[in-house]
Amino acid sequence: MKTTFFTFCLIVFFVHSGFSQTEEEKVNQSVIITLMDKSEITGELISENDQEIVIESNSLGLLTFQRAEIRKIIYLNADGKLPNPNPTRYFIGQSAYNLEKGEGYYQNIYGLVNLVSFGITDRFSVLAGTEIISLFNGAPILLTNLKYGFPIAKNLRAAASFTYITSGGEFAGDLNLGSLNALLTYGNTEHNVTLGTGYALANGEINNTSILTIGGMTRLTNRLAFVSENYVLMGENDALLSGGVRYIAKKLTVDLLIFQGGFPAIDIVLKF
Repeated sequence: MKTTFFTFCLIVFFVHSGFSQTEEEKVNQSVIITLMDKSEITGELISENDQEIVIESNSLGLLTFQRAEIRKIIYLNADGKLPNPNPTRYFIGQSAYNLEKGEGYYQNIYGLVNLVSFGITDRFSVLAGTEIISLFNGAPILLTNLKYGFPIAKNLRAAASFTYITSGGEFAGDLNLGSLNALLTYGNTEHNVTLGTGYALANGEINNTSILTIGGMTRLTNRLAFVSENYVLMGENDALLSGGVRYIAKKLTVDLLIFQGGFPAIDIVLKF
């Protein structure tokens, strides 16, 4: 438990130290504009409204684009870093941030577990996935998740998440596990810490022992972030700790974490 508390304090320190660099107005920051023909233009944001956006490019000068011409806008931070494309989760654990409407990602864990998540609205997202070995054995393990997140105040968000795991094929219905979780995230998409609590469900019954989750991340460089994901079994004085790094690209992240006991965990997330 002392180790868990130390990890939490460390994450809070990283979150606090990073706010001054990431909380800023959009005007005068660098942006990458992707047009409908998929061409990209980088420049400094001069102004924007519901109809158009004006930027200044070093090579092309002042440019004005109608919203109908724009496929996507990527806002870089004060240091010119790409934004974190995967702020909604750490490794397995989630933050209270949600996918925007129409956004999605594909996550592969160990090359075996495949998950796809999609934002139905800016506050509500769904996830579905399976595991390859069980799939080819004719008894697939199926996973789904529903998540609703919303802002409470500046730098503070909350979410409710429900996860359900079951089996299909010849063992359909033999596996029935779930969890209902409440999440509270303090910070922004680059530096944050999340506290979560919830109850496990097995065969329709609720386990009276709750699980406390403590996760967080902080941006270290343009391409790297520190990530931690920890689980505390309340009432059992037991915890599972982890820490590692996240490699960040425009639409991709790769996580490498080491869990307590030296157990490695690796995944890749592709955003679409």
